[in-house]
Amino acid sequence: MLTVETIPGGMMPTNCFLAKDEATGFCVVVDPGYWDSRLETALEGKKVKAILLTHAHFDHILGTAAVQKKTGAPVYLTEEEKGFLTDPQLNLSAMMGLSVQPFTVGRFLKDGDTVMVGESVLQVLLTPGHTAGSCCYLGDEAVFTGDTLMAGSMGRTDFPTGSWQQISASLQRLREIPGNRKVYCGHGPSTTLERERQTNPYMKGTGYDFMD
Repeated sequence: MLTVETIPGGMMPTNCFLAKDEATGFCVVVDPGYWDSRLETALEGKKVKAILLTHAHFDHILGTAAVQKKTGAPVYLTEEEKGFLTDPQLNLSAMMGLSVQPFTVGRFLKDGDTVMVGESVLQVLLTPGHTAGSCCYLGDEAVFTGDTLMAGSMGRTDFPTGSWQQISASLQRLREIPGNRKVYCGHGPSTTLERERQTNPYMKGTGYDFMD
């Protein structure tokens, strides 16, 4: 069983998650989009096995190098996001006048891959649309959706490699996941799959593209 601590931060702000396997104490860090004293304190004494990125926009990766330096953990993200790591136009850091510090990727993920967190398993779901390599991490009771699915909303599709058609298909894929897992989103409050099935116009297929 995974327990999840949400630590929002950064200019957006972005939700960074510490997901811990209760049986072993091992944990993963999901989307460290910033680095500050609160996140540093939260990592004290943690047995971090990996840093998982849902996609490689600056507001989800800016703190990755610092977290990796502190924990020594490898970084995992999809192969489709590889070019984002060194291209400030793709990762949008140029738009904000920021610089992403380099970090080492331990593994490039593919759809269907699994990541072990102690005795817990997270399955990689490739969910393109916000970016070409956006992904979600699916556990038995939770799913980390990054900017693919958010409470009552979804991610923008007007950035480089974004696609309205792809994100619509990705949301349908999430809709078809059985059960009522808790949804940990890249921004804003957490939600549940059932709530989004019933109320999210984009997951229901009744929403419209937007550019905000």
